[in-house]
This record gives sequence, structure tokens and C-alpha cells, in this order.
Amino acid sequence: MKIIKTNSIALFSTIASLTPKLKLGILTLLFGLLPLPALANYKVLVSPRPGGEIVTLKVQVLDENNIPIEDLKKSDFKIEAAKLNQSLSVINRMRLIPPGEQLKSEPTYVVILLDMSGSMQEEDEKKVKKIDGAISAIREYIKLVRDNNLPVSIALVPFGEGGGSKCSYEVNQQIIAKSFFLANDKELDRKVTALSNSPTCAATNLYEPLKAAVQYLGKPNQFTNTANNNELDDRNTDTPEIPPKLGVILLSDGYHNVNRDTEETQFAEVEKVLKENSAVRVYTLGYGESLKHLRDRASNCDISDYKLTQNNAVDLISRCQLGGKSITSFIVDRPRLKQIADLGGGISQFPDNATDAVKSLETFFKALREYELQYKQPGAEPGEQYQVQVSVNSRSRKIDVSSEPETFRIPNFSIQLPLIPDRLIILILTLAALGGTLWWFKGWSEQLKKDAERWL
Repeated sequence: MKIIKTNSIALFSTIASLTPKLKLGILTLLFGLLPLPALANYKVLVSPRPGGEIVTLKVQVLDENNIPIEDLKKSDFKIEAAKLNQSLSVINRMRLIPPGEQLKSEPTYVVILLDMSGSMQEEDEKKVKKIDGAISAIREYIKLVRDNNLPVSIALVPFGEGGGSKCSYEVNQQIIAKSFFLANDKELDRKVTALSNSPTCAATNLYEPLKAAVQYLGKPNQFTNTANNNELDDRNTDTPEIPPKLGVILLSDGYHNVNRDTEETQFAEVEKVLKENSAVRVYTLGYGESLKHLRDRASNCDISDYKLTQNNAVDLISRCQLGGKSITSFIVDRPRLKQIADLGGGISQFPDNATDAVKSLETFFKALREYELQYKQPGAEPGEQYQVQVSVNSRSRKIDVSSEPETFRIPNFSIQLPLIPDRLIILILTLAALGGTLWWFKGWSEQLKKDAERWL
């Protein structure tokens, strides 16, 4: 009995000594199980445009899905700059020019690849034929570019294989080159109308058209002769040319079904092309119902949610059965399309109706727009290299992120312009034009008076 008592006392003493550690362990476990707020992976992309001591920065702020963050204020930005290899210091005076108020935008070249497969004749969630919904979205995209007066050239290129000559839409770099029109060119409207009346009965080859478009846009110096929008080009050859923005929009309602047994090998080639042409952004729009929704309305389709997010989901769900129609007409390869956009540094969207398809292309349009920051580089010396870093800190938007330092060189020859608002420049030019008109009118009136006096 005594032994038992002694052992009990020793046991309680051990537990007592371990209690603080147990409490700490339990608390650690509980905090580990508590849901923590997801931290968004924001990023800031900066492209310097030095014009002497006045430096213009083109800035994009993107969320974890590469979607631009809009309506940021001047107080949300911070600029730090210095001579190369020196410590960065904060720039106290700058100005922010939102996208809608900028006088100039850089040239942009966009290839829209439109799927012309037979499944585009199927109706979407709102009973609209997918080809009609896609055409409506493309029209709205063109309208947005026009309304914002952006210097965007668009190549609308249909793609699809097989089904006879009427249903075969070949895509190569020569065809892409001939398809470019400025957004305000009426020929682009005629192209859209012609496609809306074209047959959709081809098989879906996603990869070859995508590779052709990316490789065409990614050719070195492809658009450099038209890219530089510096008005001083003839006098300021020291300033490097500014490359245009390059993008591909892949619009499809299906999946790559050409030589499906070698799909992984084919996709590896696509991945290589995207990595070799990193300047080309790729945006993907998968138009149609989700794989989960399709699984739920199919029979003999016991596939987990996790498996539907994997790259072989298409092959799994294609074995399921759908009453009345082939299930392959409704499969949208969301995992692959998302992977393509991620590799191409773009955005992936998956609308299931025409209204959302329009909104998706509106999101792609926003990716063309950038903030513009201007500041005066302290101690700017012609020919010297400098570095700049932009930080964005917005408590209301829960954004706290900095760009990578970007290097630029002050041109050897440049005209120094004051850091004044664009609207003030417009006002000065307007007043100058008005003054010139009044001066000419006064001279003309006096001349008429002299002529009249001479004849009296």
C-alpha cells in the first residue's frame, strides 16, 4: 500500500511538472488548427522610361491570379531610387497618372485564337450558342480598346483541324502576320462578322496554334520599328527603344484532342515555347461548364474533386456517360488552360455563360492598362545608370508588396521637361492654339479693313 501511495505521489509530481509544457503543447496545437487568413501573393511590375531627369515608371500591381489591382491612390505608392550600387532613398515628390488619364500608351499586339470546333455549336448555361457568346465577348473587347483609344493591333485567328476543307482552320506565323489590324480598323469588324457566320465543325488542336502565335510575337525586334513612342526619336537616338506589350488570348470550349495519346509530350513542347518567349503574356478563356458540374450530371462518373483538378482529368471524365449527347462535347480542360496561363504569366478565366464570357475578356482588357508614376531623379547625370524600386502599401486593400529593383540609364541627350500635370500641359497647348487663332483673326481683320479703305 505504501509502495502504491509512493508511486501515486511520484506520478502526480511528474504530471504537475509537465503541466506547463502540456499547456504550451495544447495551445500550440490549437493555434495550429485555427484557420489563418490567406495571404495574397501580390506582385509589382515596374518598367522605367527615363526622359532625362524626369523618369516615368509604368507600373502594374497584380494579385495572385495576375489580375490587375485597380483604383490605387497616390498615397499607396512609394518610390525609392539611387545611382546604381548605392543605397536606395525615398523620393518625396512624385505624381500618379491613372490609366484613364494618360496621354500615351505603349503599342500592344494581341492575337485572339478562337476555337472553331463542333462543340462551339452547343448552348451554354443560359441557352446561348457558345460561338455566339464568344463573338459577343470579342466585339466587346474591341469596343473597350476603341473607347479607351489604345494603340492596340489585334489579330483574330480561328483554329481547328479536320472535318473537310470548310472546317479546317490552319494557323501558322504567315497567317497570323496577315491577320493584324488596328483596333479601330473597320476590316476587323468585317473579320468578326465573317467568323460569326463560319462553320464550327473542326477538332480542337490547342497546342500548335498557341505555339505559332507565341513564337511569332516573340521574335526579336519583331515590332521595334513601331514600338518606340518617344517624340524625340530622331534627335535622341541614345534612348533605347521601348518594346511593345505582347499577348495571346486563347479562347476555347474544349480540350486538346489531336493525337491525345501523346498529349503530355505535345504539352512539354508548349511549355518550352512559353518559357523561351517570356515577354509574351498568354491569357486563357475556357468557355463552358466546370468538370465538377459535368461529373454531377453524368452517369457512371465516380471521380473525386481532387482528381478533377489534375491534368489527366479530361481523360478520366471522357469515360463517363451523358444521356443523349457525347460527353466530350462539354469537356473544358480547365487544369491545362490554367497551367498555360500560369506559365505564360497571364490570366485564366472560366465563364459558363455568354455574360460572364464578356466579363472575362474585360478582365483581360484591364491587363493592358498600367499606372504611371513620374518623379525627378535627384542628381541625374546623362549616361549614368540608376535603379528604382516601387512599393505598394494599402491597408484598406491589405496589400504590402515591393517590386524588384529595376535598372535604367539616363539618356546622354534629352530635353528636360518640368514635372507638371498632363491636364496643365493640355491647357497650355489649348490656350496657345487659341491665342494663335485670335492673332491670325486680328491680322486678317486688319487686312480686310485696309483693302476696304483702299477701294473707297
